[in-house]
Amino acid sequence: MLGKLLKHEIRHSARYTMAIYGAAFAAMAVTGLSLLFDSGWLGAISCGMLYIIGFAAVVTTLVSIIKNFNDTLFGRQGYLTLTLPVKGSELLISKVLVSFLWIVASFGIMGLTFYVIFVYGKERSGGTMESMWEIISVSGILDMLPSKTAIIEFIAVVVILAISTIITYVGYVYFTVTVANTRPLQNHPKLYGGLIFFGIMSFVNTLGNVLSEYLPLTINVSTEKVFFSFTQMGADPNVLISYGIGGTILSGLVAVGLLFATGYIIENKVNIK
Repeated sequence: MLGKLLKHEIRHSARYTMAIYGAAFAAMAVTGLSLLFDSGWLGAISCGMLYIIGFAAVVTTLVSIIKNFNDTLFGRQGYLTLTLPVKGSELLISKVLVSFLWIVASFGIMGLTFYVIFVYGKERSGGTMESMWEIISVSGILDMLPSKTAIIEFIAVVVILAISTIITYVGYVYFTVTVANTRPLQNHPKLYGGLIFFGIMSFVNTLGNVLSEYLPLTINVSTEKVFFSFTQMGADPNVLISYGIGGTILSGLVAVGLLFATGYIIENKVNIK
């Protein structure tokens, strides 16, 4: 049943995102044509559009996740959704997984648009960028970078932190929308939803800052390896990059707890308009 829910959720939520993704690929095609026909004005316009679309893809996706969740569970569609022979937890899991998929896709689209802009600039510069890269290589800057192993480990940690951040956003949003649609608050769901969302963020961020002060946890990148330490950021002069992750971990754990609470409310306290 979960597979069917995922299939339906992807098909339903795609209508919110496919338009902006399609616009991104169309602008990329126009950029390619501008290079093919050596049209500077067309390339400038398409690159400007790609820059805007790259950010719009992420913003549109984040907003559509809220709208889709609210409409399918607490709007008119909720009467159909909540009468399906599935548990509320299964509905929630399908929505979390699909939301995660769309957020990753949106950042992928943004990265791709910026890459196309970079390639366009490289081609139009007539090799200037390649010359700059040679200068950087000769100057010895590359020798100061971490080893290949350290870079791979750092990328892996960044991916994990990115996943935690996405789960945090989804958890906060789903819990906020769900609570705002319970009977005591549903007369003004947007107002109460905003207050709840920013209240949770403020509380968790404050608690994260306190933990970082008295129980710091940082990820450090040296020239040879990536390692964790219970020290403040920048405490080790031999570290190239130091980033505090205590707040990120705390936010992720809170978000997971909120998702469990959301599932409970959907199954026991939901109130459809």
